[in-house]
Amino acid sequence: MKTLCCRYSLKHNLKLNLKHRLKHCLKQLLILLACGLIVTGCSEEVDRKRSPLKLLADDNGEFASPSIDNQVVFPQAHAPQKNYRQEWWYLTATLTTEDGQSLASQWTLFRRAVGNKHWYFAHAALADAKSHNTAYRNGREEFGNVKITTEPFSATIDDWQWQSTSTLLPARLVYGSAIGSIPSEADPLIKEKAILTAANNDWQVELNLSTRQDYFLQGENGFSLKHPSLNIASHYYSQPFIEVTGKVYWQGRWQKVTGQAWFDREWASQMLGQDQLGWDWFSLRLNENTALMVFRVRSDSEDYFYASIMARNGEIRSITSDEISLISHNYNQKRNATSSSPYPQSFSLVIAKEGIDIKVKVVNEQQIMRFGIEYFEGMVTFSGSHQGVGFVEMTGYSDN
Repeated sequence: MKTLCCRYSLKHNLKLNLKHRLKHCLKQLLILLACGLIVTGCSEEVDRKRSPLKLLADDNGEFASPSIDNQVVFPQAHAPQKNYRQEWWYLTATLTTEDGQSLASQWTLFRRAVGNKHWYFAHAALADAKSHNTAYRNGREEFGNVKITTEPFSATIDDWQWQSTSTLLPARLVYGSAIGSIPSEADPLIKEKAILTAANNDWQVELNLSTRQDYFLQGENGFSLKHPSLNIASHYYSQPFIEVTGKVYWQGRWQKVTGQAWFDREWASQMLGQDQLGWDWFSLRLNENTALMVFRVRSDSEDYFYASIMARNGEIRSITSDEISLISHNYNQKRNATSSSPYPQSFSLVIAKEGIDIKVKVVNEQQIMRFGIEYFEGMVTFSGSHQGVGFVEMTGYSDN
C-alpha cells in the first residue's frame, strides 16, 4: 500500500515538496489501514456468529462430488483423493495394558484443500477413565514434513507415521505428544527421564496393526448419504476387525498393550447441509465377530440416520434411517448438574429389526478434541441386549 501511495506522489513531485509528499503517503496509508481493520472486524464478527462446523456445509463447486456411479477401488482408495475438498484416515483402538488397565486411543490424519493448496493435519489422543491427553501435527507435502505413498502405504506427518508392508495393513503406527523426548526402554537413565517426562504429561503409542478381513463399503457400495433429501454424501469404507499389539508410554512408564482397532476412511467435498448441526457416530463391537456402526446427522428440520452391521466373514447389512431410534441423555449442565460437558453422557439405541436395544455410556467426559473444529472422541461402554465397548464421536455441541 505504501509503495503505491508513494508512486502516486512521485507523479506530482513538481507540485509537492518532500514534506508534503510524506504527509500524503502517511495519510493514505492510515486510511487503508483503517479500512482494513473495519473489514477484518466485520469478518471476525461474522465468523463468531457462524459455527466453524459450517465450513463442512460450504460447496463452491470447485471440487468433485461423490457419486453412486463411482467405484471404490483398492488399493487406490487408500491414496489421497485430491479431486475432493476433504478426507481423512481414521483409527480408534481399545487397549489393555499388561497389568489390566483399559485405555482408549485415537489417530486421525486429515486433508483439506484451500484453493489448489492441500493442508494436512493430524489429531491423536490417549485416555483412561479419568485422564485424556492429546497432540496435534500439521503441514504440507511442499514443506517436506508430509509424505504419503500408496504401495506400500505410508503416511508421515512430522514424527508420526503409519507404515505398512502392503497396501494399508498390516502396519506399524507411531504417534505421541513429544516422541523425541520420551525415553527409550533401553535408556540407562530411563527412570530419571521418566520422572521428568511424566511431569510433562508426555505420552507415546506404538501399535502393530493386522487383519485378515477385506474392507467394508458403507452405504451403497461405498456411497454414503448424509442428508434425507439433498445429494450430500461421502465415499466411505471401514475395517472394524483389526488386531493390535504394541506398547504405550503412559504415566511415566512403558507398558505392553493388546487390543482391537477400527479403521475408517472417508472423502467428500461437502459433509453437511446448511440445515444440519453436527453428528453422532458410533463404532460398537457387539461380539467378537460382529461390529455395529451407527451415525446420526442432526438437523434443525429432520435428522438423518444410517447404520451397518459387519460380520467377520465379510458380510455387511445396511440399516435405513426409519429403522433406527437414538435418544440422547444428560447433554448439558442444566439437565445434568453433575457434568459441565455440553456433550451427551449416554444414549438409548434401538434397532428392533436386529434385536438391538442398548444403553451407551461415555466413559470419560474429558475426551474432547480442541484443534480447530471441536469434537468429542472417546471410549464408551454399552449394556442391554448386547454388552461391550466402542467409541463415539460427537460434533456440533459447542461453537468452538
